[in-house]
Formats: sequence, structure tokens, C-alpha cells
Amino acid sequence: MYTLNGMTVSEGVGAGPALIMNKAVSFDSQDEDKVFDSESEIAKFKKASNEFSTRLYQVTSGPAPDSVRDLFGAAAGFITNAKNVDAIISLILSGASAAKAAKIILFESLKAFEHSSDPELKAQERELKALAKEFISTLVQSDTGSFEVPTLTVPSVIVASDLTPARFLCLRTDLVSAVILEGGLSSGHLGTVLRELHIPSIFSVIGATGIKNGEQVLVDANNGVVMVEPPSDTAFELLHENNPIHDDLEDDSLLNITVAPSIGATRELNLSPSLASHGLGLLRSEFLFLGNPKEPTEDEMIEIFAPLFDKFPKDKPLSARTFDFAGDKKPIFAVKTDDKGPLLGYGANVGTELLKTEIRALLRAAVDRKLTLIFPLVTRVSEVKYLNDLCAMCIDELNEEELPHGDVSTALMIETPAAVLSASAFAKMSSRFFIGTSSLAQYASAPRVPDVSFTPALAKMIAMACHAAAQAGVPAAMAGRFAARVDLLPFFLNLGVNYITVDSYSIPKVRSAIERLDLNSANDNFSPKLYEQIMELASGRELADLINNLNFTV
Repeated sequence: MYTLNGMTVSEGVGAGPALIMNKAVSFDSQDEDKVFDSESEIAKFKKASNEFSTRLYQVTSGPAPDSVRDLFGAAAGFITNAKNVDAIISLILSGASAAKAAKIILFESLKAFEHSSDPELKAQERELKALAKEFISTLVQSDTGSFEVPTLTVPSVIVASDLTPARFLCLRTDLVSAVILEGGLSSGHLGTVLRELHIPSIFSVIGATGIKNGEQVLVDANNGVVMVEPPSDTAFELLHENNPIHDDLEDDSLLNITVAPSIGATRELNLSPSLASHGLGLLRSEFLFLGNPKEPTEDEMIEIFAPLFDKFPKDKPLSARTFDFAGDKKPIFAVKTDDKGPLLGYGANVGTELLKTEIRALLRAAVDRKLTLIFPLVTRVSEVKYLNDLCAMCIDELNEEELPHGDVSTALMIETPAAVLSASAFAKMSSRFFIGTSSLAQYASAPRVPDVSFTPALAKMIAMACHAAAQAGVPAAMAGRFAARVDLLPFFLNLGVNYITVDSYSIPKVRSAIERLDLNSANDNFSPKLYEQIMELASGRELADLINNLNFTV
């Protein structure tokens, strides 16, 4: 036995035979003079693009941050975009290899980003280009034979010098018991995916690739230790006693505070009863359909929504966001938007026809349930009124058709400066505010690159939205990446927030933190004094001092 040390990226303990993943060959290694069989190359391209995009969509289905879901959903849609596919096949028919054709077309499509001065778009281009390279390398690998994606048959420990999320997702992740890298970044997308999947992982392990294929490896990611050929009694003890992942939290002490999961595109949701006990916090419905080749019908949506809703207790509420195809969350199918009326220019990039179909499907999937329908990216009073009327129209139609449906109320995502500034008017038209901290953080730092820290500008926008909600007697919910920050819980709760929706892996952490707070002395209503303090902030230091000193006597 010998040990190696590194940096913990995802906690837990895992063991199994080592499987060494070699570095992929460069996609520039194509033999330019080789003659290719077009039919075989087209078949290879179609198979690879389907498998690769499926793996990417698997990431969008889990409780990963919005930025990761958006990136991987965009990359999958980009690779399988009908225009790109047709152009690639055309090049293959002219004699090019699948890899060369994909390289030419995909990289040419990405040139649209090159002249942008927007730092977010430039960052998106780099990420998409990296994933495009990964996809092209899978086409090259089948030509050269120098790299094969391993077929896992038993739980194994993956060992590599470095590993991209795309290559990792080519594996059967259910059989990956742990991951060890010589390189890697904890803040990278692979780290996010590994934490999402609860796979114990250690990066920066010097000498990791010296481990031999098949050697028994024990990964104690709680302590950053890798044991090669450990004694069986040591392995048994660590595997059965020290894994920190528990979901049997007793949360009766949470009083009237809801902490419920946000879920993405997973069609095979597997949540423990404790994680689902507060109901469905937020369904990001668009991720379920980004890979659809055509616009989904009402019945097709019901077939997806109903089994997801059934995963939650019958007496608990459901909250679902209608389609948000903004930014890089473009589906493969063409989305028809309104060319006139209140939804002309609607920020969610979806029109009345598809919205109406989705609302009907959500209502029918929630039979005998309480459903909160959340409209995203609203910016104008006319939009909100129209969306509320559209929901009422759907209810009337279903009643006339004698089709059973759920009991619905409408809510709004407050995630743009326009929504914050119009929050007082919006509150009169909404049953709840869902404050989208991820999106607001981007606007709060614009035109600079979004801050990772909680800034005064973001704090003020959240406080303004909560203030408007409190004045109208509308409950406020916190969503997005800052909702999972346990150090911000007193801040949120003293702004009247009584509903927090976070990714499922953050639920035990958030509920445990709330249990440790002195809720008996908590002011669970909106605090005007705190609001005034926030609005007078001028620096990050002042905000940090306020949060650090905040208690429930404010």
C-alpha cells in the first residue's frame, strides 16, 4: 500500500479498480490525403453527435448551476443544430472526413463571436469551442484507434492527468465510484458535475497516473487522500462509516420556511423522500426540451411533466417556470415568437402559441395538485397582465373541455433591473416573487464580467424586490446561486423571505444552517431597518460588515 494526496473537489469515499484514461489525440491529426467512404463517415458523425449531445444534456438535467446547464445545453444544441448538421453532411459528401467537416463548419459558426466586445459572449465562445474540440476528437479517435472511451462494467476509479466534462460524460457515470486527476481545477465545470453527481473526487494528485490499471484504489475525498492497494479492513471502515453524504435530515424545526429543490432537465428524477419533502421548488421546464427535434405537443409535455410531479408528495406544492429560451438556451427546434402584441420582444424568447400549449400541459400534469406557474424575464406590466390572462384562458378552455387540471396560481421571476424597478406594480399581479439571484448578479455587475461575490448592487436589487413584495403582502422566494449561500440566510430571512429553492445537493446544507439559527427570536417579517441599511451601502466592505454582524434582533 502507498498513499497520495491532493485537493478535495467533491467529498465522499469511493473505491474500485483503477481505470487510467489516456489523453485524447489531437483533432488536428487527421490525414488530409486519406480517402473516406462518405456513407460510413456520415453514419459515424450522426452516431457521435447523438451520443455526445445526449451526454451534454445529461448535465443539464441535474442540479448543477444555471451557468453549467446553459453552457452544456447550448453546446448540445449547437452541435446538433439542423443547419450545422446539413452543412457538415454536405462537406462529407464532397469527400471530407467527418472530423474535418465538423471542424470546418463548427469553427466557422463560432466566428460570429470573435468580433464581439461583450466579455460574456467571448467567454461563451471559448467554452463552446472547447466542447466542439471535444466532440471532434471523438470522431478522430475512431479513425486513429489511439483512444477509446472505456466501457465500464464494474464500479471503477477513474484516473487521468486531466479530464474534460465532455469526456467524463462519455462514461457510464453510474459506475464511476471516484475520480483522481493530476491536474484539474475545483472551480471548473468538471468539478461542478462531480459534485452534482456526488462522486468523490481529488484533483492535483502528483503521481496519480503512475497508478496501474486494475490496481485497487480507495479515495478518501473527505481528507484528500488516495490509497493504492489498501488493506481490506481500512477500505471497509472508510466506505461504511465516513461517507458524509446524508439526506435524512430532520427538518421539523424549519417552521414556515420552505427549502425545496430546483430541478433541470432530468426525465428520470431520483430524489430521496427528505429532499422532496417540501415539494418542487422550481422546475426549469425548458431544459426538458432543448434537444427535441421539433416543438413538443401538449401530450408529449404531459408525458414528461406528470411523472416528475409524481415524485413529490401529493400534499406539497409544485412550482414550475414556463419556457425561458433566452441567451444560449436555444432549442434545436425553431421557436415561433409573437410579431405583435404584448409579448413582442418578450425576453424569454417564446411566443403565445407555445406558451399556451405548455401552460395547458403543466395544468393537466398537476391534476389534484397545487401548482405555482412562474413567468420568467418579465419586464413590463403589459407582459404580466397578458401572461396572467393567458393562464386564465387555458383554465377556461380546460374546464370547457372537461379536462381535469391542477389548482394554479401565478408568480413572477424577478431577475432583471426592469422587474426590480417595476416590482411594486408586479406584486399586485403575482402570488409570489421568485428572485433570480444568478441573473440579477449579471446585471448588477454589467458591463463588467459578473462578480462571484455578493455585491452591494445585487444586495440592493434583492432588497428592493423584497420591499415591494412585503408592502403588497406577497411572499418572496430566493432562487439562483446565491440562494445556497448559508452565510446569507439571516440576510434573506430578515427581508421577509420564507421560501428558498436550491439545487438538490445544497438542500441538506441549507436546511441544516436554518436549523442552527435562532428561529424562536427571529423576525421572520420584512425588516425596514435592514432595508434602510442596505440602501445606504456604498462598498463591499460595508456590506460584508452588515452581513457578518446581522442577527435576528434587527
